[in-house]
Amino acid sequence: MNDQAAALREARRDPIRFPLPAGGGDAPAVVVGSGKGGVGKSIAAVSFAASLAEAGHRVLLVDGDQNLGNLHVLLGVRPTLTPEALLHESLAPSDIVLPVAERLFLMPADSGTDAVQRLGPTDRARLQRRVSGIYADYDAVIVDAAAGLDSALRCVALHATRLVVMTMPEATALTDAYALIKVVHGQLPRLPVDIVVNRLHEPHEGEMAFDKLRAAAARFLGRPIEYLGGVPEDREMRALAADPARLLRPSQGTAAQRAFAGLATQLMSRAAMSAA
Repeated sequence: MNDQAAALREARRDPIRFPLPAGGGDAPAVVVGSGKGGVGKSIAAVSFAASLAEAGHRVLLVDGDQNLGNLHVLLGVRPTLTPEALLHESLAPSDIVLPVAERLFLMPADSGTDAVQRLGPTDRARLQRRVSGIYADYDAVIVDAAAGLDSALRCVALHATRLVVMTMPEATALTDAYALIKVVHGQLPRLPVDIVVNRLHEPHEGEMAFDKLRAAAARFLGRPIEYLGGVPEDREMRALAADPARLLRPSQGTAAQRAFAGLATQLMSRAAMSAA
């Protein structure tokens, strides 16, 4: 809890430090976050983005983990530039975006460095403005925040339109999910929050898990959250991490992939209603 409080104080004290915006144009900008690792967050973010691209939307997938970004590995592409390169005015934001599949593009992150974290406030603000300049070129933006509170705060603090919290029907995962909702609520109390419960053995497990989160959010935060849906336990999902081609075809994939595809459709519908 001390770490959670420290993250929130840091976010309030220096909001300009967050390098990756989740917004900047008319496109819905959805941050996918989790209070802990191991709940399927990155697979969910990729599945959402790939599903929307399959459905005909032009989608930008943003790797929000600025220290250990790995979406390029999942997707089988090799970046030559990362966002901090945009501090050189000779480069355009589109120069660092990688085509992944038809209508799907990736903005990669650094892997194994702390280059963005070492930037001063002025450079961070300039980088944010340059990155956000291309968001309006897409129909949707999906941001995969790193696991934990700090990265999710970094990504939602700059004009996110929705936050999707990934969790599982376990007490520890639900506790961490609530912690994320709490710290985000402290900074952005009006940000719509959707819950996805992953790795379900039975559909009712997701509804029961969500009911616990909803009750806690209503009682202690006085705010609503929404249930986007549940995703079944699927042993085939582990193999997808080594198979980008299958990962990018969610509508033709495993039971979990098809569930993510359905949730992506609901997500776009909710985002459109929020923007109306």
